[in-house]
Amino acid sequence: MDAPLANRFPLFADLLRSRATPLRSTAVGRDGTWLVHWHNADTETVYSHPGHHTLSCYLRGGHGVRCVQAPEARGEPGVMCSIPPEHESKWYVRGSLELLHVYLPRLSLEQAAERWFDLDPRAAELVDRVLFHDAQLASSCARLAAEDWTHPDAPLRLQHLVLEVQARLLTQHAERRRAPLPTLRGGLSPAARRRVLEWIETALSEGGASLDLADLAQIACLSEFHFARMFKASFGMSPHVWIMQRRLHRARALLHEGRLSFEAVAHRCGYAHLQHLNAALRRAGFGSASRYRASVGARRA
Repeated sequence: MDAPLANRFPLFADLLRSRATPLRSTAVGRDGTWLVHWHNADTETVYSHPGHHTLSCYLRGGHGVRCVQAPEARGEPGVMCSIPPEHESKWYVRGSLELLHVYLPRLSLEQAAERWFDLDPRAAELVDRVLFHDAQLASSCARLAAEDWTHPDAPLRLQHLVLEVQARLLTQHAERRRAPLPTLRGGLSPAARRRVLEWIETALSEGGASLDLADLAQIACLSEFHFARMFKASFGMSPHVWIMQRRLHRARALLHEGRLSFEAVAHRCGYAHLQHLNAALRRAGFGSASRYRASVGARRA
């Protein structure tokens, strides 16, 4: 995976050359955005005109990091760097740290600006800032880093969080700052709610393992960002949480019927395997699939 990412994102290649170690990486959505979790220690790094946008968030350590271009700035957990395509800097790293990098191709940020905010895409240029604080961005990045990126449920959650990150960057850290996002009102129209919920239920009845935020937004005739906001205004939760609840509801109903094996129930409801279903049941306080079915049988008796 290192070679394709190094070819696509020069800043990734720069950090790789400094002997930093990518701990994990994943693509998010369909627009070319990538997440990379890095470990770095006792080295020097030079960034030179990467050609793409990068948001960097310090997760652990960083107190011994110094940037030549901003000698008074100090690193620490939660500190951010906003790195536009023409950025240049030199860094000295003393001690150990972990970073989350969000790599945003130029085109994806331009499209986000145009779709979500009716903003001239040429204005979608991040401000060049190193070692600054933004509590909202840091919280979103911490949640991204806390996710298990290999979990079957992760793609939808990651898409939602990256949308939050892109929105914050465009409204607070782009060359032409926009006004804060308006307060949510109303949510989805009745027709859009009906279409989306019917589509979710149909997809779940067919397994539903590949439900995607972009597909849901298209059904509602909205951008992904506006759809996620309007869905939450309508239902009080994100699309991901709603889908997880509906998936678990279907699994409980099938376990209650008792006709299918535990593995078949997991497969029918879009879980990757029985352990995935058991984990979802335990989080909801129902124990494992076998325990839930046994408790249902005991109540019947």
